Amino acid sequence: MDFSGIGSFGSCLDDFSGKYMSPCSCMYHGVDWSNDFSNGNPRFYATSDGGYPSNIVITMAMTEDGSKFLLELLSSKDSRVSNLIFSRVFEFIFELMIHQFGRYLFQQLIVSVDEIRLQMIMEKLTVAENHIYHASVHKYGNFSVKKLITALKRSPLITYVIKALSNKFEELMTDPTGQYVILECLDVLDSRSNDLLYVRAMEGCLELSRHVRGVVSMNAFIARIKGPRLDQLLNWICDNVRFLAQDPTGNYVVQCVIGLENPAINDRIFSLLEGLYVKLSMAKAGSHLVEQCLRLSGMKRVISEFIGSDQLVFVVKDRYGNYVVQTALKESKKRDARIHASLIVKLEERLDCLRHGYGRNIRTLFKSLQ
Repeated sequence: MDFSGIGSFGSCLDDFSGKYMSPCSCMYHGVDWSNDFSNGNPRFYATSDGGYPSNIVITMAMTEDGSKFLLELLSSKDSRVSNLIFSRVFEFIFELMIHQFGRYLFQQLIVSVDEIRLQMIMEKLTVAENHIYHASVHKYGNFSVKKLITALKRSPLITYVIKALSNKFEELMTDPTGQYVILECLDVLDSRSNDLLYVRAMEGCLELSRHVRGVVSMNAFIARIKGPRLDQLLNWICDNVRFLAQDPTGNYVVQCVIGLENPAINDRIFSLLEGLYVKLSMAKAGSHLVEQCLRLSGMKRVISEFIGSDQLVFVVKDRYGNYVVQTALKESKKRDARIHASLIVKLEERLDCLRHGYGRNIRTLFKSLQ
């Protein structure tokens, strides 16, 4: 590669912008780009502080002023400039993308170079080691990966990113930083590009749903998934709903699915949960799930189970269950007079037992509804 036409930084500024770009560029005026090349390849040097090997461009990129200066050079949109910078930073592209200041150069470089150099970057980041994963869980690298996803969204090279992320799907979904890279894919890319991530979500759904951080990511994933894979995932959750509903964290995935208000899926869930409503009402997370069922089309199934149970008095006197029964009374009064009357009759049988503890809440509400 011939850089003779580029010359020094100063001449770059003269050739491509006609002036100095900013005060910070003064310190780099006259620095020779070409002297460190041999047969078109950069020669790298160790930094004075003993850091990773570098050349002058890498050194600049790792400083605030230097990064700004290089960004201004790239803004010329001249391929000779972008290709020259690419050649000087390529060997340390991962270090660049996770650096506090270097990441800005990386993010601009990937939208400045051609497809061939983009492919070189992707191979560098994925073939020998999964740098995409390591950058995704890094506080600065995370931004670089998200920018990469946007830059490649219409390119076949996006498959490099998707494969790298899918290989570490569960680790990313349970990482407080990495999860946002997965969600960025769902927000930016189409369902076809994301298909491998959809498959991994179905494969890892059970474990993620039981993880205190994974369940949050899984709910966000469910809210974003598109296309036929959505129905597959929802039906898989239905198949496992009795287990998930009784799990302290998995319960929230069931709540998320019910909140989508898919009539067929919800009817299946409400049916499969029959026989568990009394038990769930007396669990912290479970009580929220049962209240959600009561507010939707599962109301009759829940109240019918209450009416037919000899455990209702324990639900009424429970710290969580009493709120469920209050919701049952309020919702049935608004929506179904017949089942409301049946629940009132059932509660009247044990009204004397509700003078103390949480039962008093039901007794008070009971009287106000009459």
